[in-house]
Amino acid sequence: MKILFLSHRTPFPPNKGDKIRSYYLLSQLAKRHDVSLVYWLDDPQDVNHTKLLSRICRGSVVPVPMHPMRAKTRAIWSLAKGYSFSQGYYYSLLFQNVVNHLVDEERPDIIYAFSSIMASYAKRASKTTPTIVDFVDVDSEKWKQLSQFTKFPFSEVYRWEHQRLAQFEVEVSRWARCSIFVSAAEADLFRAIGGEGKIIAVPNGVELDLRRLQVNEELRPGTRLVKTVTRSIRILFVGTMNYFPNADAVGYFAREIFPRIRSTFPQAVFDIVGRLPPRAVRRLGAIDGIRIHGEVADIRSYLVQADVSVAPMRIARGVPNKILEAMAVGVPVVATPEAVKGISVTDGENVLLADTAEAFAGQVIRLLSDSHLRSHITKQARRNVQETYNWNEIGNQLVDLIEDIRPSKLSGNPKSFGAATS
Repeated sequence: MKILFLSHRTPFPPNKGDKIRSYYLLSQLAKRHDVSLVYWLDDPQDVNHTKLLSRICRGSVVPVPMHPMRAKTRAIWSLAKGYSFSQGYYYSLLFQNVVNHLVDEERPDIIYAFSSIMASYAKRASKTTPTIVDFVDVDSEKWKQLSQFTKFPFSEVYRWEHQRLAQFEVEVSRWARCSIFVSAAEADLFRAIGGEGKIIAVPNGVELDLRRLQVNEELRPGTRLVKTVTRSIRILFVGTMNYFPNADAVGYFAREIFPRIRSTFPQAVFDIVGRLPPRAVRRLGAIDGIRIHGEVADIRSYLVQADVSVAPMRIARGVPNKILEAMAVGVPVVATPEAVKGISVTDGENVLLADTAEAFAGQVIRLLSDSHLRSHITKQARRNVQETYNWNEIGNQLVDLIEDIRPSKLSGNPKSFGAATS
């Protein structure tokens, strides 16, 4: 089968949320079918990955350079016309012409649009070619949350973006053959805001090739007089730091949660690992015990040394891969309920949850103080990941979905398909 895969950025390297999902889903599809790829080249350095992507895909691989100033101009014009900023930023006639050419020349059996903002490019072809839109999460809800955490005038702009993007997302669901979300919670949310048609969940996965050595020692509370002879306790946060929900999370943890933990475990350190930390995050490094690492060559080397991975998210969409990665490696996780909405976990069984600063600190202290609890949490978490978040199994699920909606399995000719879903 021929599949045309559209992506809003280079699906490599898999070093952040959406790129992890796009890379692994693309790879799984390419194992079984002839995949062509068209994507926005939003970082000029990413042109170096074209050869690798060409080895993965048996079809065409076409990067389309994005010019930031032109994209911003399109976005502002889109807002002025009553559409969303995101629609304008990612839509151009140049990209559309590339897609049109490949549809006409290669005649794909399926178009896979990765993220709602790439769906517009497939609409013309959707009358003859089934289109799957991988929304990942309900992106409009992220803007709604941002509007609640920022001040005027940004709060008003974010509110507009939420309303307009939500309207666009629902409109896409009316003509797309299938709408995919990263979790059942996101799928249910989309239905609640008016999403139509076939809406299903296809989860994220995680690599299972690395595991932290089991640590059974008691991490006893120390005092400031003896901390020089007590080993450091490493608390870890991983994430792209110029993403506002991540920056908000580490600021919240550093100011409201970490001091409570240090009062019991003064040898605790908080490692913040992630690319592009803004000034507000870098300033946290002035707090005793907090270390800002920025971008690192291998995040896994930090994971295997961590005693606890924290996800103190107050704003979250989809599935934070940082949680799945920690669970897979064998590092216990403490998170807010908001952070795990997209993951099938149980409080006290494979994660510990808390929704206030005091409770969050208490859960971390409880975990550090009880080696039996740490052992139980990590074993159950890894088992959960192996059973539910395995990329090969997820690939099989996605391929079964595509096989189910391929044109040959639809009643009537392609024109009747278009009429039924427009």
